[in-house]
Amino acid sequence: MLLSGALEGVPRRIVSLNPSITEFLFVLGVGDRVVATDVWSYRPREAMKTVKVGSFTNADIELINKLKPDLVILAYPVQKHLVERLSAIAPVLAVPMPVNLNAVASIFEMVGNLLDVDEEAMRITGIYMDMLGKSNVDINGVVAVLSLGDFVIPCESSYIASALNKVGLKYVRGLKCVEVITNKEGVLKVMDRAKPNLVIYEGKTKEYRPQEFNWVDKPVVYTPNDTLAHYGPSLPLDLQLLVNTVANKEAFVKNTSSVVKPSLSDAWYKPYIG
Repeated sequence: MLLSGALEGVPRRIVSLNPSITEFLFVLGVGDRVVATDVWSYRPREAMKTVKVGSFTNADIELINKLKPDLVILAYPVQKHLVERLSAIAPVLAVPMPVNLNAVASIFEMVGNLLDVDEEAMRITGIYMDMLGKSNVDINGVVAVLSLGDFVIPCESSYIASALNKVGLKYVRGLKCVEVITNKEGVLKVMDRAKPNLVIYEGKTKEYRPQEFNWVDKPVVYTPNDTLAHYGPSLPLDLQLLVNTVANKEAFVKNTSSVVKPSLSDAWYKPYIG
């Protein structure tokens, strides 16, 4: 992670433009320090009450300046164009896209260290990793396709592949880089090359829309928008739903965090909060 500028004490006014880190901050118990977030930071539901200062790729610099943060958290590299301008307001923590689960754990623990809540960060990270070790499926040759405007196919060196491997949905080998594809034909070419036994398709919406993937000639499980594309504390819980869906030979993963938008007081977060 890159921290631009020196922190003056422990941050107390945080702007988070990284939805995965936003959720972690609230589960960590420092949500009261978060003064603003991006519009995609809706986990937990309490984060929706924060001031919204932009989308995932854009930010209202003037409004952020008025909020007088002492730390801004970004996602790197997708938000690297914001680093210089926001660094003029407060130190910026640029969090790289994690390449595996160990990287996710390191990010969580580093954030906890910066906020002086090291032990709690380690506790939550331990629970996160433990939950990803429980599974009743064992399937080889799984590939994920995320519909994010273009089609994005994660490589084997991604947190998505790493997490799927942990829960018994073993990712295909040979995808050495992230594939960003603009058309269905390009996706089918990757399928021909990878020869998956199961496709996890993350759709454009929160609703089940089989018409989005009826051109894929492979077994498909559909996850709602922004399920796998989020590595915050909800990921292990959402993957448990995915595993159960696969085990039950169903096609649609229901009631993911992206759909129900759980509150910290809901049973959803009980593994972390008790």
